[in-house]
Amino acid sequence: MKRFFLMILSGIALNAGAQTGGPVNVSLQQAINMGLANRYDMQANKYNITLADNALQKSKKEWLPDIGADGNIRYNTQLQATFIPPGFGGLDKAELLALGAKNATILGIELQQPILQPTLNTDIKIARNNLAMQKEKNRSDEINIKIQIATAYYNVLLKGLQQHIARQDEQRFHEYYTLAAGKYHQGALIETDYLRAQLDYENAKITTVSATQNYALAMNGLKYQVNIPVTDSLTLTDTLGINETPAIPGNDDYLSRTEIRQLQLEQQDIQLQLRKARQFAIPSISVMANYSQQYLYNDFNYTQHEWWSPFSYAGMKISIPISGNIKNQHNIRNYQLKTQQATAQLQQQTADVLFDIQQASTELNNALLNMQTTRRNYDLSEKIYQQQQKEFALGSFAYNNLLETERSISSVEQQYIKTQYDYLMAQIKYKKAIGGY
Repeated sequence: MKRFFLMILSGIALNAGAQTGGPVNVSLQQAINMGLANRYDMQANKYNITLADNALQKSKKEWLPDIGADGNIRYNTQLQATFIPPGFGGLDKAELLALGAKNATILGIELQQPILQPTLNTDIKIARNNLAMQKEKNRSDEINIKIQIATAYYNVLLKGLQQHIARQDEQRFHEYYTLAAGKYHQGALIETDYLRAQLDYENAKITTVSATQNYALAMNGLKYQVNIPVTDSLTLTDTLGINETPAIPGNDDYLSRTEIRQLQLEQQDIQLQLRKARQFAIPSISVMANYSQQYLYNDFNYTQHEWWSPFSYAGMKISIPISGNIKNQHNIRNYQLKTQQATAQLQQQTADVLFDIQQASTELNNALLNMQTTRRNYDLSEKIYQQQQKEFALGSFAYNNLLETERSISSVEQQYIKTQYDYLMAQIKYKKAIGGY
């Protein structure tokens, strides 16, 4: 029986179809790393971080001066008349006089530099928090992918166990059939029992074929999860029953859970948005300057330097919101309510996570005990089989009684497979609960 576990604990390679890639030995962690490197969704998620970082860099550059060059060429087809009052320039009565040049060209450069804009610093902090939030969302997606790969990996191990048990059953029924055939030809067994032994053997062969097919499908599912061609060959190096130790959750393990981190970052974002809403009432100050060259004449001959004239100015702009502050009170109130909501959500999520850890720990310990119990039962069923096979060969045991024992053995096998599956799933759930992924 010990050989059975040694065989299960070794990786079983898939021999299905032509294989173009060389054999690859992978542990569970190596399969996870391979999947994270190969999967297209992980590659796409990296762009989300790049985009968030780009938004952060853009917000930092809002402090740079706004410098722009302007050019304005205007041709006046009809000059606007200007009112000239009486007495001006010796005029004895008021007149309308058209003054100016038909071509008015202005080329200039203008600068505007923010000096006091409190919301700019807050915008930078919001963008930095959004970057951290995006990284955490990517980690959440990464955790889900790790769980998918781990589930697929364990599924291959489980299907390997089912395949091995099916082959053992087939071998056992083959031995029954061989003994029954010998006894039948010797006249020591009725034909009905002989035919039943033959039928049971054929059914066992079909079960083995089905188990082999299921194993191949499970292996293809793992290859899909790690994004490698199905023609590549994988040999799993991790084993069933690994790390069979009771679960002992740490005191602060829950703090690393992505659900809590995301709520904490969301809470920080709300606080920053509230600060920005309050800063809306603070005046903003910026300085501006302009230097221009102006060409005024009736034609477009810009080489006539005497008709070019410069002008420039410098100033300061102060913006004080008045009615906007009244409207902004609703935004402030909105973020205050969201702050209280986020606090309650974080408290509830923390309680959920702590309960999840406790439940996952209990389930893992229970699954471990159940698996160890069914393993002992399976060992016992193997001893019973060996003993009854000898008795059947000696003719002291009827085939009908042997089938009763087979039903018991089959029940033990199914229980053992189920407890193995429950234990593997409990391992994944527990590791996720304590933030192990």
